[in-house]
Amino acid sequence: MPSNDHYVIIGNGPAGNHAADVLRKNDPDARITLLSNESMLFYYKHKLPALIKGTIGDTELSVKGARDYKEKNIRLRLGQEVERIDPRENRIYLKHMEIMSYTKLLIASGASPRVLPLVSNFAKHLKLFSSFTDALNQIGDIRNGRRYLVLGGDLVSFKFVRMLKSMGKEVDCLLYPDAFWPFTLTKDMAEAVNKSLTKDGIRVLSNDGLKSMNQTCEGIDVVTDNGYTATFDSVYAFLGMVPNISFALGSGIDTDRGILVNDHLKTNFNNVYAAGDCAQIYNPDIKSYWLSVGWKNAAVQGAVAAENLLGAGYVITPSPKSILSVEGFTVDTSWWENFD
Repeated sequence: MPSNDHYVIIGNGPAGNHAADVLRKNDPDARITLLSNESMLFYYKHKLPALIKGTIGDTELSVKGARDYKEKNIRLRLGQEVERIDPRENRIYLKHMEIMSYTKLLIASGASPRVLPLVSNFAKHLKLFSSFTDALNQIGDIRNGRRYLVLGGDLVSFKFVRMLKSMGKEVDCLLYPDAFWPFTLTKDMAEAVNKSLTKDGIRVLSNDGLKSMNQTCEGIDVVTDNGYTATFDSVYAFLGMVPNISFALGSGIDTDRGILVNDHLKTNFNNVYAAGDCAQIYNPDIKSYWLSVGWKNAAVQGAVAAENLLGAGYVITPSPKSILSVEGFTVDTSWWENFD
């Protein structure tokens, strides 16, 4: 019998795409709609530095082409921003005033860079880097500039500063240990980071903070709390991520930092699931919720969520407390195994 289900997936990352593939394989007649607020097809975010550097092109950045979606009869709608959802009426309200109905929903909307309160006074001077649009907007700035300041608050910042250095740029890195994400940066870890980055020719500013930042005709003049002064072409901030769940707030779906789900990835609504960086997953062993990070974890969760939307009832296995995969890094929370 033909399926009457309409699966809607919010998010075009690894969780959303793996879920769509599983749904289509197991329910060949159902309608599947994948919504993305970006204009780019599914791509490898961790390869954006290589795109900036020029070692890969758009083709190598892409995971899937338009033909892949057409062949599987998955409707991909790019540039579609979700304004709010109504899980009681099974409706999604898009920003351009369209209302979409669904029978089953997967929220896989990912996360976006955050600006911490301790640097919020300088937000207008800070550049964020996490999407294809960011790369397009900043590729000229990065390739043509000479000196950069990176506010380091997550593991991706290491890849970014090393990319800049490999392009012959001068790079200063101001570490914020208390803002390190997804883990706490201990004193020993901070010292090891300092040593490793310094070895690569990167100036590391530890135990310091921003005192002032002003735009001039020469660039951005920066003064730190410890009195260090310099002028930079641009200042980039990598201070962790915030789940993209604003459209779910007030909907009745339980949220905290992310969408709260049980170990089946189900929300408090039976036909609404969440997976990837936007989901906080209940762990029965620790009797608390945990935020997952990284491409591999998102892909696995997307597949499990899809199976459960189909009625499988699988339990998601939490990532080992000490090991995670984050943007291409293999991470040991007692230390980053391949940091060097």
